[in-house]
Amino acid sequence: MRKGEMNHKLEEDNIRQFLQRSAEEETIPESLQPARMEEWLRQQCDNGKEEPMGIKNKESEQEMANNGKKARKHIGWWCTTFAAAACLALVLFMAGKYVGLNNGGDTAPDTSALDMAADGGAADMESDMPADEVADDKSDASARSGADGFEEGTTYAKLYSSFDKYWTEQEELYRESFLESTTDAAVDDAADAAASEDAAGGMEYAEDAAAAAFDKESADVSDMEAGGSVDSSAEETADEEDYGKTNQQEETVEEADIIKNDGRYLYRVADKKNGSGSMVRIIDTQGGLKEVAQVGNFEYVQDMYIWKDKLAVIEPGWAVGTDTDKAAATEDIIGEPGYSYSRIYVYDISDRANPQEYHTFTVKGSYMSSRISDGYLYFFASCNTQRPEKEEDLRAYVPMLDGEPLAEDKIALPEESKAASYLVMASVDMEQPDKFTDTRALVTSADRFYVSPNNIYVAETQYISYEEEGHKSDSTILYRYSYKDGKMRKEAKGTVKGTLRDDMAMNEYRGYLRLVTTVESQSITKIIDDISGEFLGYDDMDAQTTNSLYVLDEDLTAVGKVEDLAKDERVYSARFMGNTGYFVTFRETDPLFSVDLSNPREPKILGELKISGFSEYLHFYADNLLLGIGMEADENTGITDCLKLSMFDISNPADVKEKSKMKLIEYDYSEALYNYKAVLIDVKKNLFGFTAEDFDENKFVYLLFKFENGEFCKVMEIDCSDFERYSYGIRGTYIGERFFLLADNGLVEEYSLKDGRKTAVLEP
Repeated sequence: MRKGEMNHKLEEDNIRQFLQRSAEEETIPESLQPARMEEWLRQQCDNGKEEPMGIKNKESEQEMANNGKKARKHIGWWCTTFAAAACLALVLFMAGKYVGLNNGGDTAPDTSALDMAADGGAADMESDMPADEVADDKSDASARSGADGFEEGTTYAKLYSSFDKYWTEQEELYRESFLESTTDAAVDDAADAAASEDAAGGMEYAEDAAAAAFDKESADVSDMEAGGSVDSSAEETADEEDYGKTNQQEETVEEADIIKNDGRYLYRVADKKNGSGSMVRIIDTQGGLKEVAQVGNFEYVQDMYIWKDKLAVIEPGWAVGTDTDKAAATEDIIGEPGYSYSRIYVYDISDRANPQEYHTFTVKGSYMSSRISDGYLYFFASCNTQRPEKEEDLRAYVPMLDGEPLAEDKIALPEESKAASYLVMASVDMEQPDKFTDTRALVTSADRFYVSPNNIYVAETQYISYEEEGHKSDSTILYRYSYKDGKMRKEAKGTVKGTLRDDMAMNEYRGYLRLVTTVESQSITKIIDDISGEFLGYDDMDAQTTNSLYVLDEDLTAVGKVEDLAKDERVYSARFMGNTGYFVTFRETDPLFSVDLSNPREPKILGELKISGFSEYLHFYADNLLLGIGMEADENTGITDCLKLSMFDISNPADVKEKSKMKLIEYDYSEALYNYKAVLIDVKKNLFGFTAEDFDENKFVYLLFKFENGEFCKVMEIDCSDFERYSYGIRGTYIGERFFLLADNGLVEEYSLKDGRKTAVLEP
């Protein structure tokens, strides 16, 4: 197992079990679930930002038992264990014990609130289009019940009733528990007040003191920081599209990123010089490097697209109000004080030197993901709910798009739903991006997405319930929405055992969804006092970890499966191609499983290659090759040592071989391990690159490789350790034989791929 896991296995299990029980009991908002907190932490580590709550990207000083060599820390473990535990513990405190103040307002920051200092500013969220256009095509979304347990449409009354159970539970929890956990000073103040006032007045004062104590702690938290598209209209493009594109899961489904390249112009999300916000920088590479435009004055840009002559910029935000200006806030912004929102800015960039803002869309909720397919932008956000003063106040608990509440028949409410948040889905025609093409919402705490050329798959993690006896396992609820011409339609719902590592763990092929999961299972038993016979609660025992592969039909019914794989290991990466799938699990060594999926009803494990270390990212390469980017590890202890490249020969899936490997002994971390968009890769050009770090030596580099004559060849190594010059967020791309290094401070450097010389520089 990894370093830290070996010595802290018991602590990790206890932490996970406690947090899972707490999360189950307290119904944590989707955006603050462990997977989302882990993702946020990884993004902060990847971006080099200051770590939250004192968590440092610094390796442990623990010595290896055998030879005394200092073992390198694998940063992913910290993200998934102590860091996630600390964050979720805080989340439980906020979400579980603060709900109920200020009319139950959702003031606990979600990921966008954490990413951006939530220090105020009501955003202008007035409607840009009539309500009848927001909820167009109602006849196509008539309410209908499905055999899978939820309706296509619902009513506001049903939504209110469903959320009311959650709100009530949280308010009761607050009354019973929160006041007891406030600071001694707050309690003393409340007691003094109660002595001089009547009971009601004393309680009001206690609540105010408790709120003040929480506000101080939450203010500390709010101080924390916040495939490729082709421009067919560019004046000159590289021959045969010889330029870098965004690394994406599906070739025909484009994904957003912080850099884009259309073959002539480079687009980079960059910080403004005075630190006042973000912009998109457009750089012309013809005849050298020249900035032609700076687009926007954003608080923070999370993602962007280039589609033909359109630039789409996605900006998350956090709006804060107070009770004294609630009336004004309701008019000027969406919903009650304290909520996340997202904006989609669309610009006409037919003249790259003079971009013109075309339209701005607003969605209440925290941005989660997006795609462009067949010329339509599909946008996904998580929208939390708040208890309104009156049930008629829809803005508090109904998704808002361009200032208007989503129509009832556009919302799906699954039966037995325990969630108090929505997945909001919206589509925009990029040819005429002046209104939403379609809008939908699903009551869920989903945290994973996979978009195939035909369907949108939504995955919601379900942790083990500790409310009744029996053998329990975690699971994943799946929803399938078909889409075409911007229209989305709910099609099916299903469930599988286990949880998904990431979006790459899902793949659709010929109408079947294939996925791999890690299954945590436990036996839950009652605890009875031996003397009094009193029921004390539930305990867990016989914890097991296994892995499973499932094949689901269009109804999301399992038609084929292979279960109980790799006991006590976890899935680290997965990739599917045609009738074959590959996935990696890890404990001390790296078993690379190959699976025959030619018969969806009878998937078969073909082979299991065990080598040292593990691959966190897999990518199909040329000539029956599979590239793995991961970590080297000791075969006996599993302690990680350094980054590793592996090239697997998959010409015979039943006998996969590690054709070549390269240990990057100087480096112990890379953003590529957790963010596949950070990998520049072009199989046809035989080129891939990513950043790598060595925390001991404070070294930060960009590495470029080729694979020739059966070996990895380093093409270039660019030292970016000078933070004053390079800042963070380093990305790479290329046009022809020119390689470009782009930093988030706006710096652009050009190098020759032929000899590695620096040939041009564009200063921030």
